[in-house]
Amino acid sequence: MSDIITWLIGVEGSAASLYEEAAIVFREDEDFSRFLSQMAVEEREHEKLLQKTRAAISDDEMKRASFHFDDDFRNKIEAPFSRALRLSKDGTLTKNAMVNVVADAEFSEWNEILLYTLDLLNILDDEVPQVILDFQKHRMRAQDYIASLPGGDSIILRVQRLARPGGKRALIVEDNLSVARMLEALALDQVEVIIARDGQEGLSFILERHFDLIISEIDLPKMNGVEMYKQALEKDPNIAKSFIFFTGTENPEHLDFVRSTNTLMLPKPSPVKLICEMMNDVLNPTTVPQDASIH
Repeated sequence: MSDIITWLIGVEGSAASLYEEAAIVFREDEDFSRFLSQMAVEEREHEKLLQKTRAAISDDEMKRASFHFDDDFRNKIEAPFSRALRLSKDGTLTKNAMVNVVADAEFSEWNEILLYTLDLLNILDDEVPQVILDFQKHRMRAQDYIASLPGGDSIILRVQRLARPGGKRALIVEDNLSVARMLEALALDQVEVIIARDGQEGLSFILERHFDLIISEIDLPKMNGVEMYKQALEKDPNIAKSFIFFTGTENPEHLDFVRSTNTLMLPKPSPVKLICEMMNDVLNPTTVPQDASIH
């Protein structure tokens, strides 16, 4: 967990530095320069927030992690900044290129990772409404500015990763909203996502409509994930092909059930690459997914 925070601090610092430098490069365009400067100020605030909490990580908080962000995923998040630095070094960083860099960065999974990490460290308990609002304002600032430019609407449509009408649908059953939002961000490129916060709510969604993918924690309020799964199978045994448990449970009875039924399961934490691969296998079953349950 400590290395995730260190990496995020580096990303926030890189983003702030890039926006600061770009504000100078494009200083003759006053509106664009002002926009970049404000984005830089906000990235510095995010960086300070992470630095303030890094020293306070406890062993218990380390164990609560649900995701490993592997090198491929980190490179994906950093790619827009690397592209901008390369163009700047070559002297070919145009306004249009910089606008696309901002769009690609701000509408990636980057902000979801940051909110997930802050929630994991328990620093959002009292500040959560304000912190989430600040992040929403930050992204909306980028969206509003880009949309105001000629051709800006098409850039926003490209990066917003909206689910295709009539496409596939996923259900995430998870009581930790930051984990649910992170899973939603990972799945958005392929599906429309619905989030349920407990087993009863999850079951009600399953009984109401079809889902191509269901990802569920086992340790849930009101109804645990195993009971929800059993009742869902009574409605439609084919639901088993769409189901993945993503869980930190240590309940031996529940783990025995998963093993005995060969239900797909990933432990918390798992690498995001593996999570995405398993989601893709379920959504696009061209081959039989390998058994990923814990033994």
